[in-house]
Amino acid sequence: MAKTFSLKTFFRNVTKEQLKKYFTTRKLLADFDWSLTDEKFVEVLYLEIEEAGGNLFMVAGQDFGMISDMSDEEGILCLIDIIRDLETETEAEKIIEKLMKRKGFDEKALWVFLEHPAVFEWAIRLERMEHMTFKHDCIVGPRLDCKTEEKNIEELKKHIQKFFKRQGRGRYCHIDPYERKNPERYCFFAYPEDYAKRDLTYKEGTLVPQIRRPVLEIVFIYEPDNGILKISAGRMRKVEVMQDAFCKSILGLPGIPDGSTKVYKLSPLIDTTFRFVTDPVDGIESVTLKMLKARISKTGSRRLTCEGEPENGGTELVRKMLTDAVEKYGVKGKIKVLKAKIGIQFKAQSGRRRQSVTFCLTYPSGSTLEDKPTHHIAQKYIEKWGLLESLLPEDEEAA
Repeated sequence: MAKTFSLKTFFRNVTKEQLKKYFTTRKLLADFDWSLTDEKFVEVLYLEIEEAGGNLFMVAGQDFGMISDMSDEEGILCLIDIIRDLETETEAEKIIEKLMKRKGFDEKALWVFLEHPAVFEWAIRLERMEHMTFKHDCIVGPRLDCKTEEKNIEELKKHIQKFFKRQGRGRYCHIDPYERKNPERYCFFAYPEDYAKRDLTYKEGTLVPQIRRPVLEIVFIYEPDNGILKISAGRMRKVEVMQDAFCKSILGLPGIPDGSTKVYKLSPLIDTTFRFVTDPVDGIESVTLKMLKARISKTGSRRLTCEGEPENGGTELVRKMLTDAVEKYGVKGKIKVLKAKIGIQFKAQSGRRRQSVTFCLTYPSGSTLEDKPTHHIAQKYIEKWGLLESLLPEDEEAA
C-alpha cells in the first residue's frame, strides 16, 4: 500500500470539511482561515503547518502519510473487510454505504480515520502483521475451541507478565484478539511493558532527558484449518513459554502437544522424481526451485549453494547443479538440504497485476513466509509437497 506521499497533493484530494474536522478535533490551527478556497487554501495550509514545525508538523505529517498509504483499492478493501468483522451485518452495510459515497481513495481513507478510528487502527496493525515473519510454529491440532472471552485473555496476560517480570519488565500487558477470514485464523496482539528508555529531546528549545516506557509486541496466530500456532516474538529465545501459555489459556490444552514441533524436510527437492504439483483452482502458473544450499559429507564441513533463474532452467538446473557438483568433486557422504528458495507465479487476473511469491525454507523450521494471501497458498503446498513433518518425541519414535 505504501506510495510516494505529498502533503499538498493529499490536501487537493480531500475535502476542506474533512481537513477542518481533523485539525479541530486535535485542537490545532485554531486561528486558520478556513474560508480560503482552491489552490490558495492548499498553499496557505501547507505553509501554516510547515512554519509551525514541532508537534504540529510531525503529527499531521505522520497521520496524513499513514492515511495516504491506505488510499488505494487494496487499502479500501482492507478497511471494508475490517468494518464487516467488527460490526453487525446491518451496521456494517450502513457504514460501507456512507464510505462509498466519498469521492476518491484519499477522501475515503480520511473519512474512516476520523469517523471509525478503531477500524483504521486495526488496518494498520494487520498490515504490519502481514510483513512479520513467523519463525516459531507448532502443531497444536485442528479445529480447537479458540476462546476469546475476557477470562481467557486475562489468563494469557498473567502468563506473559509472569515470564517478563523475572526480567524486571512486564508490569503491564494489554492483549487484543482479532478473527480474520479467508483463511480463518485467530490473531492475538500482546503488548507487555518493556524496559524503560531514557531519551534526549527538546522542550521549548532546551535539550532535556525524557523517560518513556515502550512495549514489546508478541503476535499469536492460530489457524484452525491446519492446526498450526504461529508466534512472532522478535528476538525472544524461549518461545515455547509463549506457546505453552497460549495452549493453556486460549486453546484449553494442558500444554504444548507432543509432536508439535514443525520441521521442514527438504531432501525431496533433490529427488529427480519430485514435482511441484498444484491444483488449477489456485490459479498457479508455475513453481520454480531457485536455490538450494546443502551440507555434504558426514563431517558437515562442506557446503554447496546452487542458484538459478527460471529462464535458465529453474528447477532442473538447480537440482542438476548440486548433484553434478557433488559428483565432480568426488564428495562422499549424505547430502542434507539446509535451505531452499522457491518461487510461485500466479496467473494474471482481470483488472489486477500478476502476483508472485518467492520464499525461503531453512532447516529445521525457518521460513520467510508472511501473513499474506499468496503466502497462505504457498504454506498449503509446502505440506502437500511433503516438505513438512512434525518432530515426534524420542520415546514415541522408538515405539
